[in-house]
Amino acid sequence: MIDFILNTRYSDLSGGVHDHLDKALLDNIVAMIAGSTTPTVRIIKAFAERTFSGRDATVVGTGNRLNAPGAALVNACSANALDIDDGFRPSKGHPGATVIPAALAQAEALDAPGDRFLSAVVVGYEIAMRASVAWHTHVHRGPSYHGSGSWGSLGAAAACAHLMELSPEQTEMALGIAEYHAPIAPIMTCVEHPAMVKDGIQWGALVGITAAHLAAEGFTGIPGILAQADQSERMSTLGKEWWIGRLYYKFYPCCRWAQPPIAGVLKLRAEHGLDAAQIDSVEINTFDAATHLTTRRPSNTEEAQYSLPYPVACALVRGKVGIQEITQLDDPEILALSDRIRMSVDQELESRFPTEALARVTIRTTDDRKLAIGPVAAPGDTKVTFGDLLEKSSTLLGSEKAGELADLIRNCPQSTTLNQIAKSLNA
Repeated sequence: MIDFILNTRYSDLSGGVHDHLDKALLDNIVAMIAGSTTPTVRIIKAFAERTFSGRDATVVGTGNRLNAPGAALVNACSANALDIDDGFRPSKGHPGATVIPAALAQAEALDAPGDRFLSAVVVGYEIAMRASVAWHTHVHRGPSYHGSGSWGSLGAAAACAHLMELSPEQTEMALGIAEYHAPIAPIMTCVEHPAMVKDGIQWGALVGITAAHLAAEGFTGIPGILAQADQSERMSTLGKEWWIGRLYYKFYPCCRWAQPPIAGVLKLRAEHGLDAAQIDSVEINTFDAATHLTTRRPSNTEEAQYSLPYPVACALVRGKVGIQEITQLDDPEILALSDRIRMSVDQELESRFPTEALARVTIRTTDDRKLAIGPVAAPGDTKVTFGDLLEKSSTLLGSEKAGELADLIRNCPQSTTLNQIAKSLNA
């Protein structure tokens, strides 16, 4: 594992891995820029500017700079602020929003070349994704599992250790420090009581980059879970099986668990030419965790994201769920329809979760029709292309900005510095 962290090189990776890196980078950088103006980020940004002064790295969406840990904290918050960042099904979490901001801040602080930054990102993903499975299987089991920042901290630490060229001993310590100081992030509590804490992603990024710096100074950490004997089979695939290819991508800015029924109602709406005024009620049968997304009349963006009825109602009324729908929350037609959406657990779909996230949808109309679909999955689970994500990026930032970022990412391996990318990290 330590050899993989320290000695992976971009030039040794296959073209397929290069493609996965391009997709992950475009998706997360766009999520950072789009999320940088949210109320959550404004608060974190103000705190960071008072606390993490420096000029090492860019704060996305501003012309400001902070030291590397401060930039990682703010940018990770931005990456997850709209809940539109990538995910990993086995751990029900988001690796990229923790790994990429930490790697980006540290790479910029070191003025690392593009290929070195990219190898750090893939190292971070592979460690974070394996740590996530170990975390939920052997450490923090049960229904109140821990959010992405907990295990993502190990990926951030690995990426920064790679960039800083730590010794093998220091790298082991960085992983142990990150694991011990990782945020607890009881995610189901936040699902049921939505708040700005969300997945603890920004704290995972801060912990990971800080752990690498502490290890470099001689600070010691615990033996990490990834080095334990019962992880040997999983860790032996490093550099052979590239888990970054198992990411899913999100096309609606809300919890992934709400996205299968959104896809279902959009399809029924299109097939039957439905107008929201024709809808009497909606029944959604899905896996248990999704039924905990109960907010019907959200008062803030977090409540809108951690809701199932509200974004489904947005989809039926407006034919889309975008940034406007989860930031402007006073449409009376959407709120009234949200009150008429019911959820229940489907035991078959529960048995298929988290390997699959599925829903069945039944719409009853005012003229006594019963329209049904399912099981249906959300878009983005498989076969997502760079073009698909470029289209998503254009929707969020406009085609000119999205195209500029896409070109920078494609050219990143040949870049001698990250300054060009850093200059483009503004809305």
